[in-house]
Amino acid sequence: MKVSAIKCKDCGDVIYSRAVHDYHSCSCGNISIDGGFDYTKISWQPNDDMPKVFEIEVDSTRRKLYDDWSYGINNYGLLKQGFSRRSVV
Repeated sequence: MKVSAIKCKDCGDVIYSRAVHDYHSCSCGNISIDGGFDYTKISWQPNDDMPKVFEIEVDSTRRKLYDDWSYGINNYGLLKQGFSRRSVV
């Protein structure tokens, strides 16, 4: 399934939100995303350019992503730089 994501120019993490209140930040804390499938809200450092929102393909279902966030499993939502389990479209 496709999800909206952003990439941190500093740490290289690609992050996405799995649910409405899943406020997710990159490893260095410079960017954040929220909103899950209902909306996309992003935050970034005031001196940086706004991160570009793009779509990635995640090998999961909407329910699994929600449960991953809701139960604190945290297998999804963060792709470390060089991590290739899920492909970027």
